[in-house]
Amino acid sequence: MAIGPRTKTLQSRLFRRGQEYQDQRRGGDLTGKRSQPARRRKHLYLVLDDWEKGFSVHKIDTDSFDSDSDDDDDRDGGVAVAGHLPDPALRLESPGGADMSFAAMGSKIFIVTDARYGQTPVLVYDVETAGLAIGPAVPAQLRCGFSTVVAAREMLYAFSPPACNKQHSFYVMSCTPTGSHDPGGEGWSWRSLLAPPPPFDIYEIITSYAVHSDGRTIFMTTSYSDRPGLQKSTYSFNTKYCVWRWHPWVLPFRGQGYFDSELDAWVGLHKDGYICSCELPSDIGSETPIELGTMELDWQMAEDKFSRKETERHLRASLTYLGRSKFCLLQSVMRKGSKAKYPLGDDGGCVLHLTIFGLKYNNKGELCTTNHKSSRSYRVTRHTDFFPPVAFWV
Repeated sequence: MAIGPRTKTLQSRLFRRGQEYQDQRRGGDLTGKRSQPARRRKHLYLVLDDWEKGFSVHKIDTDSFDSDSDDDDDRDGGVAVAGHLPDPALRLESPGGADMSFAAMGSKIFIVTDARYGQTPVLVYDVETAGLAIGPAVPAQLRCGFSTVVAAREMLYAFSPPACNKQHSFYVMSCTPTGSHDPGGEGWSWRSLLAPPPPFDIYEIITSYAVHSDGRTIFMTTSYSDRPGLQKSTYSFNTKYCVWRWHPWVLPFRGQGYFDSELDAWVGLHKDGYICSCELPSDIGSETPIELGTMELDWQMAEDKFSRKETERHLRASLTYLGRSKFCLLQSVMRKGSKAKYPLGDDGGCVLHLTIFGLKYNNKGELCTTNHKSSRSYRVTRHTDFFPPVAFWV
């Protein structure tokens, strides 16, 4: 029996609907194109030692920040009063009051505990799933704590001072196949690396560090432990060749510096409270260690200084990179009227100021902040002044 035109049209429609249904199930849209997975929205995760038992991780929505003002802060007699932080997304009780170091990579925040009180595992907090996983135990050689933890090429590099071992210890933690029955099973493990050779000596501490744009070379500027304000020199470690090199210049910022591709420079926080940018060295890569290269790096500071009110006393500050020349400055200050040096439990004693801003070079090649800034202030408690507030954009 011949099939009429109307029957053929009906069959064609049913066929197309079936194809559209299959495309939707495979992740496609009604045009037959495969849809892209939704990009996860990033947040600022703030780490504080704001309770007597340990540390808290707070999830901050930066869209709620005020542009160029503190208008949505509560006001008391015309004076801006900071608001309260959201409830912690995670709380970490510190065993025996041990110190903790934090680093972020991808959607994960890594918590490394000072292991002097025993073999403690690394904790891995996934902000996407809100899951907390137990990683490998901290090696015995790192039991005295960490001076620096750096994320590079999906690995964590931990540097320990020589307090216990009378020498520096340098380890890397990476994710490797577990060898289990699950062919896709992976787990984290530590591996020892070559410690820096002379002229790096046991009396030096790391005061600033940054990862090169190649993603595999870590630069660290040091100073003597009894003179932390006097920077000495810089060392670099090439993670591909496992080679150390010495450089006769110092990084101009303190703490962590961040590479920004649009500025083609490292950006960090200068000791004077200014934001600074620094060119990247070119002598980074070979399998042979050398001691000669760039004698000095060009760097400059932005004119704007993010100073606070005269009624507040500065405690600590740190910088976080948000991508595409955007940064967040965290400033911990103590109100003038606070009676305690470290006002634990004093709800109005400490204030944390968060300022988001952009950077660019003007037509003269000078570093400057963009006109649009946003900020937010929070009342916080402080356990000690030894742990600076840190934040991760994940």
